[in-house]
Amino acid sequence: MLKPLCQVRAWMPIVVTAAVLLICATPAAAEFSWEIANQKTTEAAPGVAYIKYQLETSRGELILHTVQIDPMSSYALMPVIANNQVGTVAEVSKLADQVNAVAAINGGFFDTGKTRLPVGLVKIKRRIIFEQFLNRAVLGIDESGGLHFDRFRLHSYLYIPAIDSATPIHGYNRPRKEKELVVYTPEFGPTTKTNEWGVEILLHRISPEKIDEPFILLEPDRYIITNVCHQDSVIPPDGVVLSIHLPALKDLNWLDRVVLGMEMQLKTNVPAGWESFPYLLGGGPLLLKSGVNVLDPAAEQFGNYFSGPNARTAVGRTAAGKNLIIVVDKAGGSRGASWEELTVLCRDMLNCTDAMGFDGGGSSTMYVGDNVVNKPSGGAQRKVANILAVVPFESFI
Repeated sequence: MLKPLCQVRAWMPIVVTAAVLLICATPAAAEFSWEIANQKTTEAAPGVAYIKYQLETSRGELILHTVQIDPMSSYALMPVIANNQVGTVAEVSKLADQVNAVAAINGGFFDTGKTRLPVGLVKIKRRIIFEQFLNRAVLGIDESGGLHFDRFRLHSYLYIPAIDSATPIHGYNRPRKEKELVVYTPEFGPTTKTNEWGVEILLHRISPEKIDEPFILLEPDRYIITNVCHQDSVIPPDGVVLSIHLPALKDLNWLDRVVLGMEMQLKTNVPAGWESFPYLLGGGPLLLKSGVNVLDPAAEQFGNYFSGPNARTAVGRTAAGKNLIIVVDKAGGSRGASWEELTVLCRDMLNCTDAMGFDGGGSSTMYVGDNVVNKPSGGAQRKVANILAVVPFESFI
């Protein structure tokens, strides 16, 4: 019995004629159909394959690029921020080369204006370095390199065990606003750049002692108070700074009860089981979860601007444990894809059970080996705030 085309596994070498065009439909894309006109596979590294697909769809030609990572390979996906500092940008190729990646794609959304700050959650080697207040998709990467997908807002708080007190954290690594408590990590820069209208508590990390300790040490992030300043504090390389705007102090009932050497912990409301994940990267929208189409751009506050065919970037996993990074071109004759169409292709062509999107349009870039393999819609690589890189596992840990 012949398998429908959309159920054939993506690694099989297939050239399909128009005679077997198959409609692979969902209610959101009921008229979308596709066939694989050509595909070419290249080994990027042992167990890591770059596959370029040329598709003929009911809405025109579409070029889709994937890097597929076998679960038995010695490679894992890892987010990397530009220049190891928030508020800066760099080309995907430059950031990939810095971590010896065999492949990479652009990552989450960011402010393309003045700040260059991320728009979504970023956690690198156990340390949260940017917030997420929108209810959007997040990629979680566990200590074994396994991928997890969910949609949530991030709520962080400061916990003081000695007095059983919890205080909300308003943000990470951005300018402190009125009545806010903001956390500054070394990824912000040498100092907090704050004014005199605040109090700053310097914290030294005590567990894990180093952020690159093996991830089997799943203790919470624990710190001790080492100093108190009032403006533009030096951020310790082994810790963080809590910066509190003066008007917010009246709401803190613990400030006069803390002393040097007292322990503080930084905690979050991530989904159960995600606390120990060394890496988190926000993006959106969420496309597939456990094999179900869960696409809901409106729920993630993506406007109509994001809905039409465009260059796309995504990440996914299959039931067999294969991890994929994906880019769709909108250049060189390729028409791009809507989120609905990409969801169909991820599920029915690439056999993903889970998938989510990242920043697209002019940001969509795939780098394999020493080359950008897709055609960025702006004609050249756009500098981005972060990437998702395929690295040797020893670099991941």
